[in-house]
Amino acid sequence: MIGALALNRQLVWLNTPSHMPSALTRALDALRQPPTIIKQSLKEHIVDPKGTMVIECEAKGNPHPIFSWRRNGKYFNVARDSQVSMRRRSGTLDIYARNNPEKYEAEYQCIASNEYGSAYSHKIILQLYSKEIVEPVVVSAGLPLVLSCDPPPGPPKPETYWMSSSFPTMQPVRQDRRVSMGVNGDLYFSNVLFNDSAADYCCNARFPFKNVIQQKMPVVVKVHTSEYKCIHNYQFHKFRSSARGLTV
Repeated sequence: MIGALALNRQLVWLNTPSHMPSALTRALDALRQPPTIIKQSLKEHIVDPKGTMVIECEAKGNPHPIFSWRRNGKYFNVARDSQVSMRRRSGTLDIYARNNPEKYEAEYQCIASNEYGSAYSHKIILQLYSKEIVEPVVVSAGLPLVLSCDPPPGPPKPETYWMSSSFPTMQPVRQDRRVSMGVNGDLYFSNVLFNDSAADYCCNARFPFKNVIQQKMPVVVKVHTSEYKCIHNYQFHKFRSSARGLTV
């Protein structure tokens, strides 16, 4: 009986097409993948220190890669920093810099590794918004105004859009005949109204293929109006006329 089973196994092996072992090998090779970076922050990454500072790094591979970071060219021990955490099955860093956020301004590089190799992100320069000083834009009511965007050049060329923030909400800038966005991303006001100073204006650049949005510092618009002066002069003139009437 045992001899018959052995003979049957041998016959099955002999009847198996010769290309099957190589096909199986190719299938296994296809499953084995060295890491590839699929998502990362921009090379010049500007963040708001008042919130969570995020440095993105995502990679694929089989087996799933493990992640590590370099800061200023040296190994960055994320686990030993109480203000930094790395997301699960990801290399993305969340930095909660409530104390001394300036110390996190540095050059970062993400490394994704598995047994078949390693992939490196580009070097990411983390900068804080607080270092960018934006002076308020002062304009008289009724005059035209242009707010420049100056989005990153890419490639790819980003999609630009403007948001207006009036605490506690933020919403897209409503465009019409008076307010419109140019092809270069600048925001144009044909004539400024006093209500235009009720919100701050922020230009955003979205890179669709990288799934990254870069936000510039909000611009504060201060509109000068002569409305108060006119009312004051009118009331003063009316008072003087009434006074003259009383003395007659």
